[in-house]
Amino acid sequence: MQENVVKLLMACSIESSAAIEQALINHGSSVLVRRVEAARDLQHALETPGWNLIFSDLALSDFTAVDLTNLLSVKAWDIPLVVIEGTGDEEIAFRCLEMGVGPIIRCDEQHLRSLPRLVDTLLRRVEQDRTRRQLEKRLRESEERFLDVFDNTSDLIQCVAPDGSIMFTNRSWRKVMGYTEEEVRSLKLLDLLHPDSMICCSDRFGRLMNGEALSCIEFKFVTKAGETVHLMGDCGSIIKEGGVISTRGIFRNVTDTVKVEKALKITEARYQALYENAPDIYSTISSSGEILSINQTGARMLGYEANELIGESAAKVIHPEDQRAVFACVEKLFADPDAKLDIEYRKIRKDGSVFWVHQRASLEPGSNAQRLLVICRDITEKRYLEDKLAHQASHDMLTNLMNRREFERRFHQLLERDSDPSDRHYLCFFDLDQFKAINDTCGHIAGDELLRQIAALLKGLVRSRDTLARIGGDEFAVLMEHGSLEKALLLAEKIRATIEAFEFHWRSQRFSIGVSVGVVPVQVGQPITELLNMADMACYTAKKQGRNRICAAHAEGVVPD
Repeated sequence: MQENVVKLLMACSIESSAAIEQALINHGSSVLVRRVEAARDLQHALETPGWNLIFSDLALSDFTAVDLTNLLSVKAWDIPLVVIEGTGDEEIAFRCLEMGVGPIIRCDEQHLRSLPRLVDTLLRRVEQDRTRRQLEKRLRESEERFLDVFDNTSDLIQCVAPDGSIMFTNRSWRKVMGYTEEEVRSLKLLDLLHPDSMICCSDRFGRLMNGEALSCIEFKFVTKAGETVHLMGDCGSIIKEGGVISTRGIFRNVTDTVKVEKALKITEARYQALYENAPDIYSTISSSGEILSINQTGARMLGYEANELIGESAAKVIHPEDQRAVFACVEKLFADPDAKLDIEYRKIRKDGSVFWVHQRASLEPGSNAQRLLVICRDITEKRYLEDKLAHQASHDMLTNLMNRREFERRFHQLLERDSDPSDRHYLCFFDLDQFKAINDTCGHIAGDELLRQIAALLKGLVRSRDTLARIGGDEFAVLMEHGSLEKALLLAEKIRATIEAFEFHWRSQRFSIGVSVGVVPVQVGQPITELLNMADMACYTAKKQGRNRICAAHAEGVVPD
């Protein structure tokens, strides 16, 4: 085990040094002594570290104990100094005492006998002082770290006294609130609270003064500039000797978050209002076709309450004939979100009525589960106008029968169609007898009415698969598909007999009319102009041969029926 060594620096005479060394000969530690008498040697010796104690005479050749004390102070050398009384002027001793030097000993038998104990006491004191200084240093460093964290954290920290006055705040608190450290000293909690937070904070402050801890509380402060700040955090009580001496709070500034949330709520409310009151049907559906949501306008258009449709299949409001096409479109959209697949189809209301919609759909953005946002616009009026225009383009305005252009279009389709060579079609061409006489006698209005009534008669005579048209003036035609000559002639006779039996009434006059009919077979691939000419010639032949009769055209030529 290594022996302890006590290093002593003797700034004294040979006699003083010898007496001290002799007194310490029985000290429990080894004593290493170095003696100096000149200031230069003293300075050099002090620059060597490790001295435990310095013994000094009051005065030597070129320095005194006061000079030594000043040197130790200037150099910040922390070495205990023991002054030897009776080795210089008493004034030097008094000066040393004033400067805090001690103890002062005498080199007599009594003092030298207790010197080992004094040395031990001084060495322990030195060690204790060193330990205390280290603790103080660590404490200062800890305080500095705490103050650094306290002042530089982004959290807002405050301490409030029981009377509501602000005791202290950190830098972040003062920066957000806009006050200086000096201004904070004159503030009370009520000076900072927003009116909306007065009641709740009064209750909370009372609970804190009862020792309760509060977490995740929210309230509003008003800054020095008058701006509202939203804070959220935890509060607690500081208790001493069983009583609350202050409250402390650590908060986060959530003003930006609150503003964003408020703006988001406003945006969501606007979106919801737009969604609910949009003039179209807005709905979301799942990949299985289930209605997940529908706006109020859409539900009303369909005759339902929204909750009656949510959870139901979209098929409930789609016309059965259109369901296959609609769900095929939906399936393609789920498979390819970038596809542009608009579709027009019919929806069914709760009361069974039907209306047309144009549907546009896309995957709903921001949704975890795949669902389709579907927008349907009512196009019933548009479809009605389109159908009306298409009907007007293909029908005769007066009789509502197909017009010549539509008749020829269908005739072309039949002639160009691939079909069984044994399949037969026939064309009946006829015009009214005596129509000109009625038109000239009673006027065009009467003639138009006659044509309307004749058209109504003809509609009841032809099959649904036959094409009946007004070709022009008082000329009509029927295209019979998939029939025989016998059936064609039977139809022609039925037309002739019905018109013959018809009596036209106009005011006080009555008229009987007839009809001349020409019938020709239709061969696929034959020019339409040729067939129409043949039918016209057959009709002309029937009229020439006495009217109100039928004439059929065969391959050999036109012959009367």
